[in-house]
Amino acid sequence: MEKTGSYQSLFNSKLIKGLLSLAFKGYFVQTGWINSYLNKESLDPNGNPIPWLTYSFLDFIDGRLNKNLLLFEYGAGNSTLFYAKHVKKVTAVEHDKNWFERIKNQMPANVAIKNISLEKDDYINAIKQEEQLFDIVIVDGRKRVSCCKSAIEKLSTGGVLILDDSERAHYQPAIDFLLQQGFKHIPFSGIAIGAIHRKATSLFYKENNCLGI
Repeated sequence: MEKTGSYQSLFNSKLIKGLLSLAFKGYFVQTGWINSYLNKESLDPNGNPIPWLTYSFLDFIDGRLNKNLLLFEYGAGNSTLFYAKHVKKVTAVEHDKNWFERIKNQMPANVAIKNISLEKDDYINAIKQEEQLFDIVIVDGRKRVSCCKSAIEKLSTGGVLILDDSERAHYQPAIDFLLQQGFKHIPFSGIAIGAIHRKATSLFYKENNCLGI
């Protein structure tokens, strides 16, 4: 059961002062959370696009990406723009036709983005249609359990998989499957971009991986 505070606490002057200060200084301002919450968009403090993941994971990944890496992403958007700045190439699939049409012209030259519907298993198996192996696979779209199972076939030797919203109970089968395949698991929990509840972004990796862990 989700824990909530009492309405009575809203009249606590010390708490009110602390909450108001978060809008002007401190962690929420430093991370861009305020900016993201107000604009309903994943942004850093300077208004640049970032992935809609937990801040703890973004802190971890900072400085670990490089221009030799190939990345595949289930689900596209601001995260795609962010990754494109830090890796060699991004291949992304997006199921929502309207969203795809809205963002496709924003993508730089090192992004290959495709609109693939959720009918049959075309979306799930989109990664298998690619010739190359991928160093990083981001699972942040639809049908995530099935996508995780499909994606590991296209991971490079040092490849890693990232599953967002891994705190959700219906994604537990994906976690169990990846652990059975010999992957190690680090859940990065905490607050996420523009979110008010505890979230988790999970990293799955093996030894000698591309992130150096």
